[in-house]
Amino acid sequence: MNRLITLAAAGLAAGISAMTIAAPPTAVEIKAKTDAAMTYYRAQGEKFSLEDPGFHAVLDAQLNGINPAECDMETIGEMQMLWAYSPNAKPVWIGRIVEIGQGSDWLDASLMLASMGENDQALAIATPHGFAEVPDDRLGEVLQALSQLETEQLIPMQIELVGLADRMPTDDPMSLMQGWPGYPELLGKAQVDADTRRKIHTRVVDGMKKSVATLEEKAKSAPEAEAEQLKGTAARMNGTIAFLDGPAGRGELIGYPAPQVDLLWNSNGTAMKNLGDLKGKVVVLDFWATWCGPCVGSFPQVKELVEYYDGYDVVVLGVTSEQGSVIFRDERGKKNAETFQQECEMMTDYVEAMEVTWPIAFSKQEVFNADFGIRGIPHVAIIAPDGKVAYNGLHPANPLQEKVEKINGLLKKAGLKYPPSVEEKKATEKG
Repeated sequence: MNRLITLAAAGLAAGISAMTIAAPPTAVEIKAKTDAAMTYYRAQGEKFSLEDPGFHAVLDAQLNGINPAECDMETIGEMQMLWAYSPNAKPVWIGRIVEIGQGSDWLDASLMLASMGENDQALAIATPHGFAEVPDDRLGEVLQALSQLETEQLIPMQIELVGLADRMPTDDPMSLMQGWPGYPELLGKAQVDADTRRKIHTRVVDGMKKSVATLEEKAKSAPEAEAEQLKGTAARMNGTIAFLDGPAGRGELIGYPAPQVDLLWNSNGTAMKNLGDLKGKVVVLDFWATWCGPCVGSFPQVKELVEYYDGYDVVVLGVTSEQGSVIFRDERGKKNAETFQQECEMMTDYVEAMEVTWPIAFSKQEVFNADFGIRGIPHVAIIAPDGKVAYNGLHPANPLQEKVEKINGLLKKAGLKYPPSVEEKKATEKG
């Protein structure tokens, strides 16, 4: 392994020196390079980790000789899997995206940066242009990117965000499904007044219902295959309407009392029935399932957070719901449960096998909890000591520093003891 890393590092250095003469890779070359990285990934099986130095070495070897300055946004996007997971290459390619963002491809550049959590750089590129320069058919993408911003970043955009309601694609079901279902929630996060949010929420729901009716009517006279596709889209839109009926969909989640979460069982064996039992503490809810690879892959970061707040008024709670099975990461593999009680017993074994150091709970509500707007897992929400939702839609693998800043801010506001920041702790350890 050390030899592999050494060779890859040498190759990367050679590639950097050759950048001035390198041409952008072709589609065929990109596929071959991506396949090489995927071959390594598959060979590791369940032991694979994005932090694996061997994986980084493979990525760097595939990037050897490629000059970022010769690549446009399309090529950069096609190669994202190669450079985004390499600690060596990522800063260089991020720099290239920022450079491209100074030109006509500013929207593509800012959206890609946002998709990688580089929100400050994305905002720096997009702000001079504003919403007026965003084509109508791409507003949904922008709304999705904006959902990652903090309230403090969104508040200055209040007036412009409200104005986007007039550009809602009510006659285009597919465009309406992209980004717009999260529009009312975004307005709530931006602290737009309640009356305005409710009016816009009604417009979004009415637009969805109109689209569903249109799709169902078209399905009546369409060929069978097309009719099934139209009905499927209508069904998804009905699911979105149901989501919009919940607190997150209405934009009434952040800053509001946390929705009811009934806890049926927890791995600590304590009498914890709902979130009210944890009031007075910061509660980090990590919605997950044993079948979810990214959820389980984030366990090291969750454990790191648990250790950081050992002895403080912070509870990390893994929340899932009855799945009918538990997928172990050892020779046991998938084990079906005949009863909920049996699934709880298997989860106890799972917690021990995976060395989970935080409580895991089964909730009465589905893990895809509509009240929290969960449409994919892992999904993290943070509840303040006063029982109100402070943050939602985070990823458990987000950088520790970001999570600590949020949690420490909530502890400080509540007058509770909090640990040093990540930077302060590092400085103390070095000293």
